[in-house]
Amino acid sequence: MTQGTTDAERAPSHAPPADEYDEHTDALTINPAIARITRLLAIGGGVLMLAAIMITLVSVVGRYGFSAPLPGDYEMVELVCAVGIFLFFPYAHATSSNIVVKFFTVKLPERNRRTLDLVHEFVFTAVAALLAWRLGIGFVEKFHSGESTMLIRVPYWWSYSFAVASLILLCVVCIARLIASIRMLRQ
Repeated sequence: MTQGTTDAERAPSHAPPADEYDEHTDALTINPAIARITRLLAIGGGVLMLAAIMITLVSVVGRYGFSAPLPGDYEMVELVCAVGIFLFFPYAHATSSNIVVKFFTVKLPERNRRTLDLVHEFVFTAVAALLAWRLGIGFVEKFHSGESTMLIRVPYWWSYSFAVASLILLCVVCIARLIASIRMLRQ
């Protein structure tokens, strides 16, 4: 062993140790274009959350500082937050940012963990598709009824449209991850 060799140089760089399984470094990658779209939507969701904060701030300052609250502030914050939250879903799943409890599976062999991950991806895909379908029905009903908020009269269908579009993208992400999980299990 030469004196200038470090531990990092001696360690094999092709894979993590066999007892460590990190799904973030495995092949659960999705199409870069889809990943870019999910990131942009998440940024949009963040901007909407900042807008909700600003609406609340303006309303509180107006209410307590000038006795002039922002009319419909609760409705605006409700709609903006709902849309913002749905915009985060595809990115969270594309980047494996969902909360996962591995307490019971950490000692399982890698193949068993990958099988459980495949089952998880399948169930998550089914739930995302169910939510997209049901919110799509809600969108159509809200669009045809013309129902709107009480004070500022914003139609509810527009927020449903963002939710449905986000859930459809979530389904695309789920299918991509499901395919990647199947490929990983076959390796």
